[in-house]
Amino acid sequence: MERRDPPGKAIGRSIGPFMTRWSLRYAIAFVLVAATACASRGDLTSATLSEGGESVIGAGYRFVATRYIRPVPIRDIALSGLEGMSKVDPKARAVPTGDGIAVRYDESTVADLKQPPDDDIRSWAGVTVRAFEAAAERSVKIRDARPEEIYRAVFRAALRSLDRYSRYATPAEARQNRALREGYGGIGVTIRAENGITRIVSVMPGTPGDKAGLKDDDIIAAIAGVSIRGMSLSNVVQRLRGRRGTEVRLTVRRANEKRPLTVSVERAFIVPQTVTARRMGEAVYLRIARFGDDTARKAADRVARLRTTIGTREMSGAILDLRDNPGGLLEQAIRVSDLFLDDGEIMQSRGRHPGSQRRYGARYGDILRGKPIVVLVNGRTASSSEIVAAALQDNGRAVVVGSNSFGKGTVQSVASLPNGGEIVLTWSRFHAPSGYALQGLGIRPNICTGSERRDARAGRRAIDRLSAGETASAETFHAWRQHSEPETGDVRALRAACPARPLSGSPDIEMEIARRLLAEPHLYRMALTASAPEPAQASDGRESAEGHPSDATNQR
Repeated sequence: MERRDPPGKAIGRSIGPFMTRWSLRYAIAFVLVAATACASRGDLTSATLSEGGESVIGAGYRFVATRYIRPVPIRDIALSGLEGMSKVDPKARAVPTGDGIAVRYDESTVADLKQPPDDDIRSWAGVTVRAFEAAAERSVKIRDARPEEIYRAVFRAALRSLDRYSRYATPAEARQNRALREGYGGIGVTIRAENGITRIVSVMPGTPGDKAGLKDDDIIAAIAGVSIRGMSLSNVVQRLRGRRGTEVRLTVRRANEKRPLTVSVERAFIVPQTVTARRMGEAVYLRIARFGDDTARKAADRVARLRTTIGTREMSGAILDLRDNPGGLLEQAIRVSDLFLDDGEIMQSRGRHPGSQRRYGARYGDILRGKPIVVLVNGRTASSSEIVAAALQDNGRAVVVGSNSFGKGTVQSVASLPNGGEIVLTWSRFHAPSGYALQGLGIRPNICTGSERRDARAGRRAIDRLSAGETASAETFHAWRQHSEPETGDVRALRAACPARPLSGSPDIEMEIARRLLAEPHLYRMALTASAPEPAQASDGRESAEGHPSDATNQR
């Protein structure tokens, strides 16, 4: 979840950034290709470090000091940031010595600086700059480093000491993040890189790639006549990106075609597709890939159309697929939850800053008119998607099927810095309506498939156990909900009972179970009973996230 803040001032946006690392790990990217150039000297501030460094570093220090989820002295932030000096030149270090800081190069002291008062932001920013300037007298690497290299080293060292989700984005990375949130120039395909081969996973209908004749499973062999075999996913993305209206020429290999095909595609403005929906018998199937700027409205529109097509009376319910959903905009997760609730609490956020302490309640207007809902989750269901699953489960509105979710229960705030970079900072934690902290724990499904052997009879076995009354007990959920503070108690043992697992291929056990639950209401009621405690007292009115939330998950 993300909160967007201007330089030195925090107003409101809320995001789930954990897919920044996740996208790279699993080598899959949304290539709705952005009109952003790769990083170059033009991306960096033209000012020298001495001219603009104190302003940039001071803004970053101030943001951490005022917004981080727990108090952190400026002295600690700055000393951690100075550890980044060795990232620019391993021979250079800034070492605290009593009430001073010794700047050393190759074990020789080149300067002694006096430490300012612990919470003097301006002075600590100045000391940070002077330490690098002193080291530059001896270090060619630091002397030749661009200001952005210094900012990156300082902020990444400082934020690494806080938690795994707080991080710094360079100006180029920040532009990419904004493009993901707001849409960008591209061709409208999703790609995957495996074993040196780049394959098209899907082509968005109506996009330039679709109009040019690209198809699912096409292999991109070359871009603009240059082979991309063995090329990293990020490099492929950069080559596919460009300004709207410009052309990119692809060489494509396709099954059943003897010769490679040459396809020219004109880039256009693409808004990342987050919602897909279709009729599945008498049920609505709704998949949300992540929570973007317009996710709730699109979900509401697609569900309403399918409800009309099927008929409200005849409709058996809905399957909400949140598997592999990394999160996204807090505001959109709240709104999607609200689509399916008439009342009750959706979530609570708790942090140090008064603006982070909030309750979000539902308003009347369930678009499914009380019809059953089955929510599908897995080990990569995270952040905002966990908010939705917890809200529907805790309010007794849905049966959750799958494995334990990821357990990413923190909200990040984002500040834009004077150099165009961004700091993403953990500023609060969110709690399910029943009060438990999702951080480190995640969602416990009503019907667990995490330990299930994946074969043709797996779904039948799960249903047979449910029919025999073998579902997660009220005691299981009571134990789960005792964790009001994150990552305390025997969390590992609780999660071990339903191990988190990724989305598997055939057979789709979760989908099979979901269809059975909607077709047989008595099974649905059995699965629902244990997990629906009285929710915590809801707020009097529904709050929405401040400002204009955006998504910092670094998909392509």
